[in-house]
Amino acid sequence: MLNPLFVKVFLILLISAFLILMIVYTKVSRRRNPSSEMPRTPRLLTLITAVFDRIFIFSIFVFAFFFIRDENFLVPLSYQLNSILQLVGMALLTLWIILAWWGILSLGEFSAARWSRLKDGHQIVKTGLYRYVRHPLYASRTLAYLGLFLLSQNFFFLILIVILLPLLYMQAKLEENLLIEVFGEEYKIYRKTTGMLFPLLFKRRNKDSTAVD
Repeated sequence: MLNPLFVKVFLILLISAFLILMIVYTKVSRRRNPSSEMPRTPRLLTLITAVFDRIFIFSIFVFAFFFIRDENFLVPLSYQLNSILQLVGMALLTLWIILAWWGILSLGEFSAARWSRLKDGHQIVKTGLYRYVRHPLYASRTLAYLGLFLLSQNFFFLILIVILLPLLYMQAKLEENLLIEVFGEEYKIYRKTTGMLFPLLFKRRNKDSTAVD
């Protein structure tokens, strides 16, 4: 197991960065109002995904709170803690925060909660992190799920991963269908030149690919 003080400092920094990120997200997402004219993804799946996602975020705070108070609380809940796996988990959690910051700043005024409609004058964002990945915020969440599991090595978080990853994938597919409905060929071209959750190693080319930034 890693030095508990080292892990505690890391968790404090992680939570602080996340809270600041949420403040920034709230500020930039309010720059443009949702459009009542735009279609939306099915509410039930969106709500279920959001609920489980919030449970995971809440569990990070609970984990950090109890670990900072007493690092031994993990012992009866986890299998034998492995320092290498914990370091990998910390690296993935750090990458989660970096990608989340980059993704939200790239999306800017078009940021919105999953249950919100598209914004007034919505456009396909193809700059920043969205130049490489269509759903970078979902991708960053998958890293957070795996990272917290490896750091804590607690099977509760593994159960959340098994539940959340299929939900995020279905949500992403539904959002892509929605964007195709709204933007048509423009989004289809964008989809062919970017990865869904992770960058494409080799981009597919077609005669219209020059239309993508």
